Parts: sequence; structure tokens; C-alpha cells
Amino acid sequence: MRVVSSLRALAVLGVAGCGLISADITRVSFDLPTKTYSFDTAMWQLPATGTVPQVACTTTADCCALPGIDCAMTTLSCDSGMCALHKTITVSQTMDLGQEVSQLHGAQSLADIFISQITYTVASSLNIPLPPVVIYLAPSGVVDPGDPMAKKFGTVPPSPAGMTTSGSVTLEPDAQQTFAGYAKTLDVPFNFIASTSVVVAGGMPIPNGQVDVSVTGKVSVQASL
Repeated sequence: MRVVSSLRALAVLGVAGCGLISADITRVSFDLPTKTYSFDTAMWQLPATGTVPQVACTTTADCCALPGIDCAMTTLSCDSGMCALHKTITVSQTMDLGQEVSQLHGAQSLADIFISQITYTVASSLNIPLPPVVIYLAPSGVVDPGDPMAKKFGTVPPSPAGMTTSGSVTLEPDAQQTFAGYAKTLDVPFNFIASTSVVVAGGMPIPNGQVDVSVTGKVSVQASL
């Protein structure tokens, strides 16, 4: 509450100084709460070690004979005449700005929302590279990126195997508008969804290990107190 009181005081000073700033509106900058998405091969129903068998195929049905791989849990595809393993992994995290951002405690709504940057850190013990991770925003009840209400927000670039990397998320052209649509109403949480699709061809190592993708950023807003 001390932050809100200070913001009100600054706004009042502005009114006294030039008569142009409302005592109920002020600009706030804050760091987005960090959201971490874990992709753990222990949950993928795959053999713990070895390589994906090199099996010739004419149709996807031919690939269900791959030893040690459950077709009911993992998609197997006939890619250019050879069987390949396809695994799509999706993780969602809920964002509640009104509760998670101390600078916004006591604020009622947000306007003029501007994202200055969205950054990521990837910490990998995975034995294969991680493909791009696509981030979506969606209402709190939506966890599937394929849902029509999920909106693509940005992409974390591919990450090398077994390394820690960081950088900027590549944002969609309309990312500002997408984020503003969810962030403006502080008492309504929304979801950040992260999804990636791993493709492992015959002869490559079976995926093993874990990747943690952490996403945060800096935002400035006009807050109504």
C-alpha cells in the first residue's frame, strides 16, 4: 500500500505543479512476474536411453512397430520414407498481475500498456537441441494453444543441447495489443502457454533430460488508482 500512496502523492504534486495530471492516474513501470516452463522427458513415455530405430516406412502405420515406443503416447510419422518420433509438449502458467506485481496493489485498471522487452533464459540438460518454443496468451481456462481463444504472443528461438542461454523473445507484430487486452483488467488472471514440437529422426538419440524456459519482461502502464 506504501507504493500506491507514493504514486498518489506524485500525482497530486503533478496537479499542483501544472494542473494537467489527475490525482487518480499515474504511470507505473514494473517487471513481469517470471514464469518458468519445464519440459521433462521423464514425462514423455519414452525409453530412457538409446536411439530412435532407423525403420523404413511407406505409411505412418508402419512406424508403430518401433520397439519401446508407445504409439498411444507419442506420435510416430513416416517422414521421407523413414520413421521419426514427433512429440509436442505444452505447459501453461497463470499470470495474475493484480496479485503478483506489488507496484499494482490497489490499482483498479490499466491503460496505455507498453512492453519495453520480453526476455528468456533457457537452462537445458537435454541431450538434443530444443526447437523454438512458441508462447501464447489465453483466458485463464484455456491451456491448449490450438484453442481459437489462444493468441500467439512470441517465440523463444531454438536452444542448443545441454546449455544455458538467454536473450529476447521474438514478439508477434500485434504482441502489444494482445498483452494489453489481457492486462488491462487487473482482477482477471490469464494464461501464458508455452508449446514446442520435438522431431527426432531415426538414428538420433532418444530425448533425455530437462529444459526450463523462464520468461519475464519490463512493462510500463498508466494505472488508475
